[in-house]
Amino acid sequence: MSSQHIIGNQIDGAEEQQKGIIVPLDLPELEIMSQSLQADGSIEVHVRAIEEKEACPRCGKICVKVHDIRERVKKDMAMGTHQVWLVFSKRRFRCLVCKRTFTQTDSSCGRYKRTTKRLRETLAKQAEKRPIAHVAEEAKVGPRFVQECLKESVQALITQQGRTLEETSPLPTPRFLGIDEFARRKGHHYDTILCDLANRTVLEVSEGRKLEDVQKLLERLSTPDAVEAVSMDMSASFRPAVQLCLPKAQIVVDHFHVVQHVMKAFKKIVSSWAHKKEGKQLLQGKQHLFLTAKEDLTTEQAQDRSQIGEALPMLEEAWHLKEALRTWYATATADTAADGLDAWIELVQQSGFDHLRQALSAFKNWRQEILAFFQFLPTRLSNGFVEGKNNRTKALLRQGYGYRNRQHLRLRILLGNAL
Repeated sequence: MSSQHIIGNQIDGAEEQQKGIIVPLDLPELEIMSQSLQADGSIEVHVRAIEEKEACPRCGKICVKVHDIRERVKKDMAMGTHQVWLVFSKRRFRCLVCKRTFTQTDSSCGRYKRTTKRLRETLAKQAEKRPIAHVAEEAKVGPRFVQECLKESVQALITQQGRTLEETSPLPTPRFLGIDEFARRKGHHYDTILCDLANRTVLEVSEGRKLEDVQKLLERLSTPDAVEAVSMDMSASFRPAVQLCLPKAQIVVDHFHVVQHVMKAFKKIVSSWAHKKEGKQLLQGKQHLFLTAKEDLTTEQAQDRSQIGEALPMLEEAWHLKEALRTWYATATADTAADGLDAWIELVQQSGFDHLRQALSAFKNWRQEILAFFQFLPTRLSNGFVEGKNNRTKALLRQGYGYRNRQHLRLRILLGNAL
């Protein structure tokens, strides 16, 4: 029997069947018995399994005696504008050994499922990048069903990694961890993201960012003593939680956040000079020349910046202090880092820049964690991967106009990690 769909008018005989459009069914375990186009435009395809025998689930005996046949309607993928419905004639076998009946296995849909596996996989793929409500409306199914398809897809990928979706299950323990927060609703709801920096994967997305929330997350690590370092920003809640749950791990402040902290102070200096009489005209449209990294300036831009610096020597001095910190990060080693940092701090203290001097409080409070960056060279521990995931999360939030159900967002983050 042909394993093809035939799309056309209502089919009553073999002569009319030949007038239809033949399309592959692409379900090799099934054969078509008949097919017809319904009044509402849907296609109804009657199918049955090619295999005419089944092993008894109780005793394992191969059974061929059919007790009865029951029809089950399954929703399949649409073909163009035509919704396809599979009317599955399922055999019920009777075991001659244990005298019990059982239903034939449905591998194309799954047990107790009313849709085909390929339909659920297609909906899950679409839900990866689109709002669930939009996918559900287009497929004419409920949003909860699309959510279950997405969850099933994520669970299959996570299972391959030896994990589950339960928010209380143990987590694998990598050498290097990265931890950060992001806002689901700024000023109201925050989540914490935990990443494996060595393998560049997301371990978990947990609710909350307070000390007790982060502590619960870190306590799920299966072997906490195996963590060598944790990269983070200068967060007041992350440090005590790591010290409590991972006492053998070295806390490393992400160097990007340190430079960013100093850059905020430097921007205030540049802005103040841009509003002064002597700098207003010189810096009009040229502030970016001082804010851009030295190596990223073109030759022409470097010359323009140098000329402005000659006219504004105080601003030039502040710029050199900013660049000196970046050079320290690029060239220092574990042996020279402490002396180099002390020398830079002394230069800032001797300068007349109040904004930079105020920024030094972070270097006093986080000195050990800042210097820890150089202990792991040539590996440059950074939260760059975590920040990238946060940026992707923000894009998802914008695309979905926010998420009231955080589980939807969590599934997407974990799915993007597993692909």
